[in-house]
Amino acid sequence: MSRLLTALLDSIIGDGCAACDMPGPPLCTRCRAGIPILGGSGCDGCGYPWPRPVPACPECIAGVVGARQAASYSGPVPTLVMAFKDHRRRALADPLAAVMRTVLAPPPPGAVLVPVPLTRSRLSDRGFNQAALLAGYLARSWGLPVLECLTRDDSAPSQRGSAARARRTQVRTAFHSFSGRPPLHAVLVDDVVTTGATLSAAARALRGAGCARVGAVALARVAPGASRSRVG
Repeated sequence: MSRLLTALLDSIIGDGCAACDMPGPPLCTRCRAGIPILGGSGCDGCGYPWPRPVPACPECIAGVVGARQAASYSGPVPTLVMAFKDHRRRALADPLAAVMRTVLAPPPPGAVLVPVPLTRSRLSDRGFNQAALLAGYLARSWGLPVLECLTRDDSAPSQRGSAARARRTQVRTAFHSFSGRPPLHAVLVDDVVTTGATLSAAARALRGAGCARVGAVALARVAPGASRSRVG
């Protein structure tokens, strides 16, 4: 059964709003309106929402050009992300991708969406890769292809709860490109950006395989200094 069909079935027979338990769709109108959208001024390099526009900032993600995130990791977003991943509410992929495509400008023609992969053991345990589900819905709306051309070492430790320096060390060599010739312009897709270490490591693998430009889109961004114990 395809990922999109599975998510559609979940949305029909699901358990109501993942944020407030209201009967109905997996993300109700009120909780959707409560998602803290990132927009307006910020960093041109990584999308971090500074008070005024800047071309680059200390939070920029090495190896990634023009990263963008749709929302702040606050309000109902942490609950939604936990439900999506830990509680396996696959029906959230469609409404969360809808938030992304409503806020974010589509990549230019010729770009290829590359989901950030899970380790084999995490994928087996969860049953799906949340980044791949988001990428599938975005690709359909934006008219872009999806290429799952990265793998992630099972030996890499979990990122959840780790500090920034530890995250960079943990994932520095965790990703590998396996699909032969990579796209010239890849746009990584992930659910949450915490320190940017994961995106940077994935971009390094793509560039090492010959990718000329790597961008990134994600649902949410964790503010520096915020608790990361529930992010992973």
